[in-house]
Amino acid sequence: MKQQKQGQILIITGAVGSGKTTVCKKVLETARNTGCRCGGIITHKMPGDTLAVENIRTGATVTLAVPGDRYGGPLVPRFTFDPEGIRFGMRALEQAIDDDVVFVDEIGIIETMGEGFVKAFDIVNAGSMKNSILVIREELLEYLIPGLNRTPLIFETNEQNRDRLPEIVFSALTGI
Repeated sequence: MKQQKQGQILIITGAVGSGKTTVCKKVLETARNTGCRCGGIITHKMPGDTLAVENIRTGATVTLAVPGDRYGGPLVPRFTFDPEGIRFGMRALEQAIDDDVVFVDEIGIIETMGEGFVKAFDIVNAGSMKNSILVIREELLEYLIPGLNRTPLIFETNEQNRDRLPEIVFSALTGI
C-alpha cells in the first residue's frame, strides 16, 4: 500500500439517485484490493423504500429507516429512523477509528437536525480517522461543511462521470 496522506476528508456529493453510494462502494473495493484497512458504514436501499446500514468491516446489516412513522425514532420527511440502526452505525464508525479509510454513507437531513450520525463529525474533526470519505447530498453541503474543521475535497457525481469518479476519488485519497 502506498503511503496515504493523513487526515484527509473527501466528500462524494450529488443529487438523489446520482450514484453516490455506487461510487463509494467502488472506492471501497479498490482500497481493499490495494491493502487499505477500511471501516465505517454504507447505507443501502432495500425493498419497500427501507434503508439498511452496513458495517463495512463485518458485513453485518440492520434496518436504519423505514417510510412513515414506525419506530418512534427521529422523523424526517420520508422516513422514521430506528434508534438501534443509528447506534449500530455509530458503533461501526467508532470501531473504524484506526482504519486507513473510514466511509460514512450517508450524512443527510437527520444530521442537520443534530441526530443520526452527526457524532461522526466529532470523530472526523478529532483527527481520529486517517482518511474519511463522507457521502452528502449536494443540497445539504452548505449546512454540513461548516461542521468540519478542515477543508474537504469535494467530488460531485452525476450520470456523465460516475463510472470514472471512483478512480479519481481513490487517486485523490492515496496521492497516486
